[in-house]
Amino acid sequence: MSVDGFVATPDGRPALLSMPDFVPGESYGHQEFSAQCAAVVMGRTTFEPALGAPRWPWPGKEVNVLTSRALPPESAAQGAVAATDGPAALLERLRAADLDGDVQLLGGPRTIQAFRALGAIDRLELIVLPILLGDGLPLFPSGGSPLPLRLLDRRVFPDGAVELDYELNS
Repeated sequence: MSVDGFVATPDGRPALLSMPDFVPGESYGHQEFSAQCAAVVMGRTTFEPALGAPRWPWPGKEVNVLTSRALPPESAAQGAVAATDGPAALLERLRAADLDGDVQLLGGPRTIQAFRALGAIDRLELIVLPILLGDGLPLFPSGGSPLPLRLLDRRVFPDGAVELDYELNS
């Protein structure tokens, strides 16, 4: 997200794409982080731009897309699954699957808020980009209740981006 809290520009482009040296699937420790994840959950708004990427960002991962509609035909080639029965049912299915690794909750505020409401987020790892977008899609919309966090770790990247790793205080 940008320093001013936006995960996407007003036209829906991910904030990461505003960084001049960003390389999808490589920048900001993506490969290292992805290696510890067995599955990915995201909303359709986050998923669809990845279909046009030169390289699929989640090779070998179970990709679950929260959506109320069928996914485009080309998503089947990537093994993406449309989770049309909602966040609670998806969470139940993922817990029952006994995955060998974490589940990355990727994407926008609606997806994150849905899993937060279910009490299903135990860590929050953010990359804060050294850019002010000024407008766009905020990571957390106003009006939410406070959620105390405890900083576990931080890392600074050469371009000034900062990774912050928090656990939720319960």
